[in-house]
Amino acid sequence: MIMNETEKLDYRVRIGEPEPLGTVEKGRKLVNIAIMVDGDEKCSLILYKKGTSKIATEIPFTEDMRHGNVFAMEIEGIPSNEFEYAFRIGNIIKQDPFAKIINGSEVWGEKDKHITAGVYRGKYDWEDDKSPDISFEDSIIYRLHVRGFTKSKFSGVKHKGTFKGLAEKIPYIKSLGITMVELMPAYEFNEIFKGRRASSEPRVKHSEEQPKLNYWGYCEGNYFAPKAAYASSKVKGAAIREFKDMVKAFHKNGIEVAMEFYFPENINPYLIYQCFRFWVREYHIDGIHCNIPAGMRDMIQKDPYLSRTKLMNYGWNEEKLYVRKHLAEYNDVFMDIARCFLKGDEGRTADMAFRFRYNPVSAATINYMASNDTLTMMDMLSYSRSHNEANNEDNRDGRKVNNSWNCGFEGETKRRAVCTLRKKQIKNAFLMLLLSQGTPMIYAGDEFGHTCRGNNNPYCQDNEISWLNWNLVKKNKEILEFVKEVIQFRKAHPILHLPKQMQGRDYHALGIPDISYHSEKTWTLDTDVFNRHFGVMLFGNYSRLFGHNDDNTIFIAFNMHWEEQKIGIPKAGKRQKWKMVFNTSGNEEVEIKNRMLVVPPRTAVVMENSEIGKEENEKNNKK
Repeated sequence: MIMNETEKLDYRVRIGEPEPLGTVEKGRKLVNIAIMVDGDEKCSLILYKKGTSKIATEIPFTEDMRHGNVFAMEIEGIPSNEFEYAFRIGNIIKQDPFAKIINGSEVWGEKDKHITAGVYRGKYDWEDDKSPDISFEDSIIYRLHVRGFTKSKFSGVKHKGTFKGLAEKIPYIKSLGITMVELMPAYEFNEIFKGRRASSEPRVKHSEEQPKLNYWGYCEGNYFAPKAAYASSKVKGAAIREFKDMVKAFHKNGIEVAMEFYFPENINPYLIYQCFRFWVREYHIDGIHCNIPAGMRDMIQKDPYLSRTKLMNYGWNEEKLYVRKHLAEYNDVFMDIARCFLKGDEGRTADMAFRFRYNPVSAATINYMASNDTLTMMDMLSYSRSHNEANNEDNRDGRKVNNSWNCGFEGETKRRAVCTLRKKQIKNAFLMLLLSQGTPMIYAGDEFGHTCRGNNNPYCQDNEISWLNWNLVKKNKEILEFVKEVIQFRKAHPILHLPKQMQGRDYHALGIPDISYHSEKTWTLDTDVFNRHFGVMLFGNYSRLFGHNDDNTIFIAFNMHWEEQKIGIPKAGKRQKWKMVFNTSGNEEVEIKNRMLVVPPRTAVVMENSEIGKEENEKNNKK
């Protein structure tokens, strides 16, 4: 036992517990502190008087406190709420990578911060909080940036750019039909670039007065602490309560919360493992989206503690998978194929038809048409090339291939024909996304035509380029209401979101295949390189195999050609007819002649079978 001899502080130090890493308050004046140190470097604990940068005392870790590469001490006698801490490893002062509270970063974009860590207490009344626990096939994911979602003066919330501001928008998010919000990095990170950028793209120096901001947060961070600058209150530690309040509010409204994490290649795997468990345990998050290193995937996907947490990665070790329920894969294959098909590229019909039903049993697939590092959905219809000039990197950054088409004019315009075509195309895009098998993800703002002015990489744009312009809700109300209707249609029909891939055959002897494709010739998919249209029918009775009642049969026709096309359509069923649900060219009925559906140019049509009324049946019999 070591006795401190200074008059200002009266405390005792003894050997501590090596787990968990970081700090743990064990009593009113008793704290356990554990730090992982590589190699044989010496390490000491630095204590600061709360709110100051002056070192109150420095306590060395002794060799008898070492457990492998972990030093651990227990300090008794110092109230944990009166001090902040850091570590000196060798000659360098470093932050605790396992710190649960980061102090000094409460103001967004503030330079020369004195950053310290605080002791996490974790006491919070979760009441009767429970996860909505929604399966991937029933999920609609809504991906957003906490700050940018409500930072605009038009957002209509009191606490702009914060966790509280996001919670204020729950009624809107719920009205969309969203089942999960996914937060881009919302843990503590340094939003002011220092040294080299995390990506390999070229960097242009900014002035000291206007440093380049790391708006997205894809860099190494303090992964156990919610971002203090995203709290409405600047009281230290306020982000902890506000994040928990936000999660609890989402859960009460039946909406799950997922967190995205970014880890550099050299990160310690143990930190990743503990980070995931901590957020699930302490913050009740329902999902994790992360670039999980290949060597860790087997361990993470089999962790029993995370077995009910949605894990979303960019690939899994499929040969080692033993479950599917909580695993999903993000990739941009659907986006690239759907964008090419949408704008009428040659040779994309077969690819789009396959992606429409792609839904592997190994892990759920997450489909999307846009994300933070692409052109938004409105911009993919407004720009044929990226416009990243505001990033001051000579427009050399970001994706080189956007698979976009400006519909006849580069950028924003009031030309009626161009605006009408863009409106039709974004509706076509949402039908492709929301009616395909798999789990759809909507990038926040796309549902009302948000634009980043052609910037496909606004990683440093903390301004109106990235902030959602909520004025567009009124301007593009027609698009927003359309998206809501399509989401509700998807939810109402289980045949549109089955838990496994449809096979294209009648494997349960129900009369017709579970899914079938059609072109000018019914029951046949024409994959000619010049073909830009196809029909797909989903036989509703196959929903009974997955615990549902028989669903309606749904027929969807996509014509991305600039000319009218005919698609063969089977009979709707005995004493049934085809009823139109969506027609992106207008609300009028589409023409069916000799069992051929006439689809207007660049149009998607959705139909479902319905019973023929008695009067209509008698009329047909007379004919």
